[in-house]
Amino acid sequence: GHGTQMAGSALYGCLFNVLPGGGQLQLTHRLESVKILPNNAHNDPYLYGKIIEDAVDAVELLSPLRPRVFCMSVTSSVGLARGRPTSWSAAIDQLAYGQGANSRLFILAAGNIRDDILPAEYPDRNDLAECESPTQAWNALVVGACTDKVALLDPTYAGWQPLAPAGDLSPTSRTSTIWDRQWPVRPDVVFEGGNMAHDNVNPADAADDLQLVTTHFRPNNRMFDSFGDTSAATAQVSRMAAQILVDDPARRPETVRGLIVHSAEWTPQMRNRLQAAANPTERRSLFRRYGWGVPSLDRALKSAKNDATLIVEDVLLPLKRVRSVTSSRNMNLHELPWPKARLTELAHQPVEMRVTLSYFIEPNPSA
Repeated sequence: GHGTQMAGSALYGCLFNVLPGGGQLQLTHRLESVKILPNNAHNDPYLYGKIIEDAVDAVELLSPLRPRVFCMSVTSSVGLARGRPTSWSAAIDQLAYGQGANSRLFILAAGNIRDDILPAEYPDRNDLAECESPTQAWNALVVGACTDKVALLDPTYAGWQPLAPAGDLSPTSRTSTIWDRQWPVRPDVVFEGGNMAHDNVNPADAADDLQLVTTHFRPNNRMFDSFGDTSAATAQVSRMAAQILVDDPARRPETVRGLIVHSAEWTPQMRNRLQAAANPTERRSLFRRYGWGVPSLDRALKSAKNDATLIVEDVLLPLKRVRSVTSSRNMNLHELPWPKARLTELAHQPVEMRVTLSYFIEPNPSA
């Protein structure tokens, strides 16, 4: 049923927010799926990269010109080494790079903690559980899970309380806190992935009140199912990416990824953690826990409130090589369309500008 849960979230988001409307919901994007797991066996971990390449070929051969987002919540603990690339992550990077001319957007789950979670272990347990393969891929957008779900109404859980505070990391979400510093910050962004309940004695439990609502894979039995963790978060961010493409199908995959990251902001709870950090090392570790924060479709697509978004798609050739010497080559200058009169009116009020650079690199696999 996991695929159907992902599909429902990728199409509709959390149905808890959709069902009260009662009317028809106009969908603007469609689903494609490729099955990569065998029915009664396991894939060879050293073939994961080739299997994903075959999966990409399967959909692109049928409709090569269709703009699409590749969403994958399958992860593996094989070959983890504090952020060092694997053959699987290198294959993702190669597919995303597309020889520099046919780039693709991959949105990956950071991976989940699969063992029991004790209340006293949160969130230290998350910081010690490293993001799984293939999230070492530089070119992918990696999604962790956060949560705002703290209303526990089910009488079965009387006396219990939510484990994560509102606006903080979901209890099962992995991080890159223990990765070596030369590897990318993962997750890039976090999104709603549900919460867990605890009674201070037993391991935390994924209470339905604290989970998302999605489609059930046997609709003759029941229509809806509870869903959570980084899979739910990844499906919803993939939905956001599809909506950005619907707004302008000509946008590059690099641009879609850039808009999602650019729109992300830390919640007040995350900022409180930052203010409480005792030293720069602790502050850096928080970026590897929360990434750039929670993205917003409105901020990505519109001039929301007092925010204006400018998109520049360009080509940059920053380096040149003469014989064996590498040196600087070009820089690009962009004239920003400042609202000069409005800025003059603001006088000494502080104005913030955020710049996000998004590009895909040609992979150089070390494994």
